[in-house]
Amino acid sequence: MIRSTAFKGGLKSSFPIVAGYLPVGFAFGVAAEGAQAGTLAAVFTSLFIYAGASQFALVGLLKDGVPILSAALITLGLNLRHLLYGPGLSRYTEEFSLRERLVAAFGLTDEVFAVAFSRIGIMPHESRFWWLMGLEFGAYSCWIGGTLAGSISGDLLLSHFSFLRPALSFALPALFLSLLLPMLNSTTRPAVMISLLLAAAFHWSGHSEIGIIAAALIGPSIGIIVRNFQ
Repeated sequence: MIRSTAFKGGLKSSFPIVAGYLPVGFAFGVAAEGAQAGTLAAVFTSLFIYAGASQFALVGLLKDGVPILSAALITLGLNLRHLLYGPGLSRYTEEFSLRERLVAAFGLTDEVFAVAFSRIGIMPHESRFWWLMGLEFGAYSCWIGGTLAGSISGDLLLSHFSFLRPALSFALPALFLSLLLPMLNSTTRPAVMISLLLAAAFHWSGHSEIGIIAAALIGPSIGIIVRNFQ
């Protein structure tokens, strides 16, 4: 009963993420189809890589003829920021078994981490794992569903409703920003501002991928330093 209630609670908490993931997953399906990756490859990528921005980068690199090993290494580099998510939640998951930690780690996307970090601490210990599973399942399943729908019918839909294309590309950043703003305080603000400035500087210089990695590593490091001195 506790497991079922906790899972349903996590599933309910995933609804804001679902609202952002469906259109972005749809956009990825469209992008993969445009790169002639095919529906099977698009869904496979969402199933096993499951990292929005990195998936778009991977499809773009392969479309441009970049060797698959180089494309894989760049994609891996873009995902290095996820190494920070587990330690960020570790003090709330000490009672998890190794198997539970491994399962939970797979579903920690940017948005899932943001929601989990802000709420899991108030959950009873016995409910945390199943609440997190509900949260991750809601996000994961809608990302895959959006990818499948975009790959199958995306081009046809967007050819009739072309105004939707820019909205799809902005949905994920808008979602993450809405989750980030309530978490800003005197401790987190310096790290966020430095991350934004780094990412923007690299983007304007034409090196967006490097900017993501630099912001993901340097921003949180500065945040840790600021916290230790407060």
